[in-house]
Amino acid sequence: MARVLALAFGILLCAGQAQAFGPNGHMAVGTIADSLIAGTPTARRVRQILGSNLRTAAVWADCAKGVNPSTFKYQGEGRFAECAIYENPASERQMEAFVRRNTGNCVSPPGAEPCHKQYHYTDVAIQRTAYTQGLVGTSDHDIVAAISASIAVLQDQDCPPPFRITSKKEALRILSHYIGDIHQPMHVASVYLDPAGRVVDPDEGSFDPQTETRGANDLLAGSKNLHAQWDSMTASIAQSPPSATVLTQARALAATGGDIAGWSTAWATETLALGTQAFAGITYAPEDGRHHYQIALPAGYSSFRTRSQRDQVTKAGARLAQVLTAIWP
Repeated sequence: MARVLALAFGILLCAGQAQAFGPNGHMAVGTIADSLIAGTPTARRVRQILGSNLRTAAVWADCAKGVNPSTFKYQGEGRFAECAIYENPASERQMEAFVRRNTGNCVSPPGAEPCHKQYHYTDVAIQRTAYTQGLVGTSDHDIVAAISASIAVLQDQDCPPPFRITSKKEALRILSHYIGDIHQPMHVASVYLDPAGRVVDPDEGSFDPQTETRGANDLLAGSKNLHAQWDSMTASIAQSPPSATVLTQARALAATGGDIAGWSTAWATETLALGTQAFAGITYAPEDGRHHYQIALPAGYSSFRTRSQRDQVTKAGARLAQVLTAIWP
């Protein structure tokens, strides 16, 4: 599942915020959850741990990508407005410590991203109908496992390897972000293509890593990749407090069934289905010299994407609140 590093650190840092709904989407997830738990013992516990709110915490895991993986020094100062709250010596040391502990602690192919960046996604082929560990694109340190690990720490259990999460504050910060990630279809579903632009099934026969499209980062609609299109959301989505319509929809979402340890697997399967829809009707040109594929999107795609983004952000906010309420009723 590893997404190979092909760019210098400075370019990666600038692109680092383009992850799962972008900052507006992540802040919306946190804001919805904050509103749903307001005035409850759950909210008091969250405030006690964070010293702030979920809206602020939800961007922390992306801000930590501003830490240089070679020097383990934060180098994101002034680049992203949402990270300004963490750009002070104490907070930067916390991000640096997290990255240091979670770089090189997982088993990955040569040239793969640092482990903590791999925690943000899984790349299950669109031919699959359910998330299952062992499929191409999954790992013991993907987004599904990362959410389960964060929940375990919040439940006072040992942090499962290969994750190195050392406090409830850290666990809550990354959980509030990863639950947003797992609801972004390009962080769960992926199409695998041969050089001619034909869809292939990576789970059949011998897997060729060259067929990866890195969660649609290699699929270009003009100059913008498809992953970035799904990340991009207007500032209005992050309004605080959320609209009455959003809160009504969030409150109406049924809790995920089964044990909380399996919730992230259920969410990945659900998002995989949406991801399969998100790739439907797309046509692919042959691979160019930079391992990119120009794509043509079907009619009405932009409207479908916008509706799906808003629905997924609302679900993510509701589920973040449900998880925290289950842990601290």
